[in-house]
Order: sequence, then C-alpha cells, then structure tokens
Amino acid sequence: MSALLVLAIVASVVALVLLALTFRTRRQIEEAKRSIEERERRYRSLFESSFSGIALVSEAGHLVEWNARLPALLGLTPPGGGGNNDEPLIRGWNWQPQALELAALARQHPPGEAHETSLIGADGERRTLALRHWPMALADDSGTDSGSYWLLVNDVTQREETRTLLRLARQTYQSISEAILITDVTTRIIDVNPAFEGITGFSRDEALGMRASLLRSDHHDQVFFDAIWKQLSDTGCWRGEIWNRCRDGRVLPCWMHIYAIRDPSSNNVTHYVGVFSDISERKLIEERISFLAHHDSLTGLANRFSLEAVLPQSIALARRQGSKVAVLFVDLDRFKEVNDTFGHATGDEVLIETGRRLSRAIRDSDFLARIGGDEFVVLLNEISSVDDAALVASTIREALHGPIHTGSSSLVVTPSIGISLFPEDGEEADSLLAHADAAMYRVKTDGRDNLRFYSARENP
Repeated sequence: MSALLVLAIVASVVALVLLALTFRTRRQIEEAKRSIEERERRYRSLFESSFSGIALVSEAGHLVEWNARLPALLGLTPPGGGGNNDEPLIRGWNWQPQALELAALARQHPPGEAHETSLIGADGERRTLALRHWPMALADDSGTDSGSYWLLVNDVTQREETRTLLRLARQTYQSISEAILITDVTTRIIDVNPAFEGITGFSRDEALGMRASLLRSDHHDQVFFDAIWKQLSDTGCWRGEIWNRCRDGRVLPCWMHIYAIRDPSSNNVTHYVGVFSDISERKLIEERISFLAHHDSLTGLANRFSLEAVLPQSIALARRQGSKVAVLFVDLDRFKEVNDTFGHATGDEVLIETGRRLSRAIRDSDFLARIGGDEFVVLLNEISSVDDAALVASTIREALHGPIHTGSSSLVVTPSIGISLFPEDGEEADSLLAHADAAMYRVKTDGRDNLRFYSARENP
C-alpha cells in the first residue's frame, strides 16, 4: 500500500507541475500574442500615419499592401485607412499599375538610393516624387532576401518648385542689368551682383564688408540722407534719383530703390536691398530735350518759350528793386531777299552770325532770344535810364553793320530795332513785347536800319 500511495502522490505532483507549466505556457502565449498585437498596432499606426507613401511589392511584382498615403500621392484619396488586393479601384482610377511602375523604376537603383521622377496624377496635377526601395528579408535569421521589397515614395514637388524659384532668382540676380547690393542692418555690404561691379567699378571683393556709404557722393547733403532713412523707417522703401560715387571718382546719376527686409517673426529689420540703374544717358536725353524745348535749334539761342518765362521774372525783379527793364525787338532788314538771292543755307549762316554778334554786344545778366525767322529780342535787366537802353541798341546796330562772310559771298544786313521800357511803356510782358514790336515796325516804315523807342502818341 505504501508503494501505491507514493506512486499516487508522485503522479499528483507531476500532474500539478504539468498543469502549472500549461498555465504558464498559455499565459506566455497570450502575452506573446498581446505583444504581437501591440507591435502590429504600432506598425500599422506608423505605416498609416507616415507622410511617405509605402508599399510592399512581391517578388512577382504585385502590390501586397500599401498605406493610404501612396494612392493619395497619385492624386487619389482611399476611402479607408489602407488598402488590400480586394480594392484595386479607387474612384474609378486604377492607380496600382502606376504605383508598380514607380516600384520598378526605384528598383533600378541601389537600395536606399533616392531617385526623382515626375508624373501627372489622377487629379491632373504634376508631381515630383522621390523614390527609394529596400529588400524585405526572410523571417528567419538567414538574412536571405525574400525577393519582396518595400517601396517608399515622397512628394518633393514643393521642394523642387522652391529650388527652381531659387535657381531662377539667382540667375536673374546675376544677369539683371540693374545693380543690386544687399547689406545687413548696419548697412555693411554682404553681396553685390555683376551689374553692380560694371556700373560702379567696385569689384565684389572690394565691396564686401564695406559700408553702403562707399557709394556716397558730395552731390547730396546730410538732410537728403536723413530723409531717405526716415522714409525707410516709415514705409520700408525709398525710391528716387541719387548720385552715386564710382571707384574712379566719377559721380553717376542713378535711379534707385531701397527696401528694408524684415524678419517675419519679430518684424525687425534684418537687411537692406538697394537696386539702382545708371541714368546718365537718360539725363543727357532729358537735358537735350529740355534744351530743344527752350532754345532755337539753328542758333542755340533761347526761343520764344524761354522768353515768355524769363520776361515776367525780369519785370518782377525790376518792380521789387525799383529799376527798369528794356525790351529790344531786333528785325533784320530785307532778310527775305538774302534767302531768295543766295539760298536758305546762306540765310541760316547769316542768322547764326547775327546771334553771335548780338550775344557779344550784351551783358551776361541780359537775355537774348530768337523768336522766329529773322526776329530777335534782347532783355536788358536792371538798367537805370533810357540812355542805357539807347547805348546798347546803338552797339548792337554797329555790330550788325559789319560784313558777314558766307562762302564766296560777303553780305551786310542792317537791323531795325524797336525799344520799350518797363514801367513807362507797360507793366506786363505782353504789352512790353507788343510795344517794342510796334516801335520796330515804325523804324521799318521810316526807312529801316535805325532804332526807335516806343511812343504811345506815335503808336496809338
């Protein structure tokens, strides 16, 4: 009996041990299962939340699984949180062949190496995609390639667009004809473009690290620059004409724009950008246009437009100072006969020489204009008496009596001179000109080649 009891006890112990082992094994299996499920959830969460499109491709070239991001990168949005072989179509577009083409393209390159391509997705948008792949190893420890591989797809369209914009901006910066300089907030130059070197003569190496005042000329005073800084502070930009100093000391008129660049987060100014062009040629053209607008093209003397601007100023000055102004209307006698007999080229030479002689006969403070044909007007400023006007008129008459040599001809052209005085003969420009003209015609009537003062009695 004792042996049987012992055997029974041993059997019971073994059964209890086996039962304990069974419970522990079952618990371990359940824990392993929970661990696997947790890992699966983590994997699926990572898989689906990735900003990259991910797919597992079989050795035979079929899509095994993929995340929702992959069809989205091809212009579609899956209805669920992933995909499988039972859902090959999404919104009527079979995107899988296109995905497999990307996979095949990625596999032409070494594992992990990025390759970029572009395509037009189901939504009609062109995208630039970066492709990578890596092999799917076997589950055992052999490390053998199973033939399946992972495909990783990233949308780099915005990055490529930014690169393109930066490249275009750089090319524009390098090729633009306007000079560009960029400074830090202390106006220390940190970059210039080739046009800056061409316009100013300062090389890039010479300019870098220098203050923008490198270009400052003596053409402007401090008030001018203070106004620039105030406007930059108030509005963030300034534009206008400025005279910049070049490396060789020349001072160039430039049209310039200056912009204050601010940090988007703090709104503090971080840089200044100056863009300017050389307007020397434009200034010359403007000066030429202004000259032609105010001067006679044949003689270079002032024209009627200038006379109408200057005469009121002379009258206003004489009125303030209590002095006189004399208007001398000079007309050449029988000038039409010169043109008819010798030709217009000779007539032009006579007019040019007449202008020279009139200029030499008057003071620098006086004014001379050719107002048309053979008519000239002289303004004598700040004279004190009638005798002053008579003396200048006599000097002009004698100067014009000298022979004028034109080629093989020698001509003498006499003048008829009418004179009016401010304030005696009128206080307005129009009346003084009209009265001087009337006095000149009186000289013509009396036989030409003389001078006469306006008389209200003789010229009612």
